[in-house]
This record gives sequence, C-alpha cells and structure tokens, in this order.
Amino acid sequence: MKKQDITKGLKYFFKKLEKKSAELDEERASFVASSRDVPFDQVETFSRALMTQNIFIHTVGVNGKHESTILSKAMFSINKVVRLYYSTSFDESVQGYIRLRPCYKQQLIVVERMHGYRPKPELLYASIDECHVIRFFSNWIAKRIDWNKTKIGNLDLYKRFKEVERQEYEERVAEEIAQLEAMELQKTLDKHFGKESRLPIRNMAP
Repeated sequence: MKKQDITKGLKYFFKKLEKKSAELDEERASFVASSRDVPFDQVETFSRALMTQNIFIHTVGVNGKHESTILSKAMFSINKVVRLYYSTSFDESVQGYIRLRPCYKQQLIVVERMHGYRPKPELLYASIDECHVIRFFSNWIAKRIDWNKTKIGNLDLYKRFKEVERQEYEERVAEEIAQLEAMELQKTLDKHFGKESRLPIRNMAP
C-alpha cells in the first residue's frame, strides 16, 4: 500500500486537532484540581472556639461610632465560611468584614476583606497551610482586641491552655529527672561492676 503524502492541508488539520486535544487535557486537569478538597476544619474549629470566649474587639457600630463588640456577636462560621464584622454601620460605604474561605479553583484558603457598598473581595492573605492562615487571623484579631474589657485571666480556654502548659512542663521535668537518675545509677554500676553492666536503654517519649 502506498503511503499517503502529508500535504499542507493534512498538516493544518492535525495541528488543529493537536491544539484542541491539548486544550481538553488542560480543562480536564483543571477540573480535577478544582474538585480536590481544601482543608479548612482547623480554621473553623479555631474560629468557633474563639466565639465561645469573652473576647472583645474594637468595631464600628450601626450609628457609625466606635463600639466594643464580643466576638460571638461579630463572628460567624457557616458552611466553611468564616466572617468577622469590623463595621456594621448603617452607612453602607463603611460597612465591612473579613472573610475566610477555601478557594477550590486556586486550591488555597483565602482571607479577604469585604468593605463598602457592593464590596469586591480584597485579598489579604492566602495559603494552603491552615496553621499559617490561623496565624494571620490571630494577628489580625490581636491588633483589635479591647483590653479594657477582655481579661485574659478570665478566659476559659486560656485557663485550659495554662493547665496543659503546666502538665507538659511537669512531664518534661519528670523525664529529665528520670534520665539524670539513670545516669547516676549507671555511674555507680560502672564503678562497682565495670562497664559490662549496662542499664537497658529507655525509649523516651518524644
């Protein structure tokens, strides 16, 4: 069978097919990427935990004047979207809130500022790492805390945090004491029986 000549027309035709095939492959890859889940559970858990505490932040109230608002009234967490309102003024031009949400298209968690009438998202921060997002959000809140009303010693979660911190410290001290005692005992054994009498090595918890 005689081989078919590859004419200019065939070259053009297959170049068109090649381009279209590549576009379809790219669309499929983009769809698969956008279908992957973006982790957001830690951000939601963190936000909801803060909402249970008597933490007050500086905000703008409905009359346009400064207010001190408890987080449980300023922050909402629904359907993988966290909103924290810093202004609830009747004047729509100065209304605003911070929004945290997973962006499946970009495969990132985004922190956006929504301000004014018919607001357009202003990107403040983005990361796939929930810890980094929580750190950014923590800093944002900390700068706006009303310390006249927020008493850290009265926060239930802070008390639990200090208790956990104390327990971890006691465990570290106990581990260090156990290691020192084992070393002293080994020295005594070495002195009386020689280095052949070694103590079994303890696997210390990390």
